[in-house]
Amino acid sequence: MAKDYYAILGVARGASEDEIKKAYRKLAHTHHPDKKGGTEAKFKEINEAYQVLSDKMKRQQYDMYGRVFEGGQGAGAPGGGFGGFQWDAAGGFEGENFSDIFEDFFGFGRQGARASAKSARGEDIQVTLGVDLEDVAFGKEKEIRLKRHVACAQCSGSGAEPKSEIISCETCGGTGQVHTQHRTVFGVIAQTGVCAHCHGRGKTPKHKCAHCHGAGIRQESDAFTVKIPAGIDSREAFRVAGKGEEAPYGGKAGDLYVIVSVASHSEFSRQGSDLYKNSRVSFSQAALGGKQEVSTLWGAITLSIPQGVQSGTVIRVPGKGMPKKSGYGKGDLFVSVFVETPAKLSHRQKELLDELKKEGL
Repeated sequence: MAKDYYAILGVARGASEDEIKKAYRKLAHTHHPDKKGGTEAKFKEINEAYQVLSDKMKRQQYDMYGRVFEGGQGAGAPGGGFGGFQWDAAGGFEGENFSDIFEDFFGFGRQGARASAKSARGEDIQVTLGVDLEDVAFGKEKEIRLKRHVACAQCSGSGAEPKSEIISCETCGGTGQVHTQHRTVFGVIAQTGVCAHCHGRGKTPKHKCAHCHGAGIRQESDAFTVKIPAGIDSREAFRVAGKGEEAPYGGKAGDLYVIVSVASHSEFSRQGSDLYKNSRVSFSQAALGGKQEVSTLWGAITLSIPQGVQSGTVIRVPGKGMPKKSGYGKGDLFVSVFVETPAKLSHRQKELLDELKKEGL
């Protein structure tokens, strides 16, 4: 029974060239023999399907007859075309950025063979930290507790038992690199990569550290303080260098990215570097004007209430908002004034209001 190449690539029979190419790249990357779970048989099947469906003439034959009538020239034959790739003895593959595809398929590029253990870098970590508005205003320090990989305390990150003899890696012969060959539809491709046994060091301990099993790192609970950048807002992040996952064998540690979540405040609301609050004034104070003490994040101030102020009037107080992210100056505080109508009146107050009413007030 003829193979269903469309089903193998997981595309519809009317799929475009781009859809076929995209499906092929994804499957080839997943099922390559060097990948975990990949098999040579599946990888070969995927390549066979793509070889046919990416060629207009072969695809037309396959759609009409369920097979391709080869002219004696296989995919790996000299001068043979493959899915839009044409080998040029001088320049390599044409019609496609082959180095990009090569890296997609095999997990390495031109620089991959030169990688070493010391060039490895630990993973970055992302955490969310809840803070108060005051923490952000004053740039306070907060403690963070998390689990991350750190250098093994027993072996100081070397992966070796104390006083263990360091020997040349038997897998790579001390070079730190391994060389393999893969037979693909492109032909035989040689790959040079970092030795998985010694992680590119070329040397291994004769006796691995029992504490970290030779990995050089262990997951531990870690606690440290970070300084909240003044003026940072919710959903913004700041970086703490070197507080991500540590890399084994002397590699550079990753970074920690702290996403800030600022709690709602009972008195102030915020828009950027500006703060907003409400303040209530009495009927007489609104009519006559005067002074009122108003609290801010930076201490109490005396606010001038204009004579005849209307409820809902907003008074701007310069420089009493949040610190600006540039590090220079602060935003403003906007105070919304609301005239408070008394719910209960004394006999004398009623008399006075009646007199004012007669005066047209």
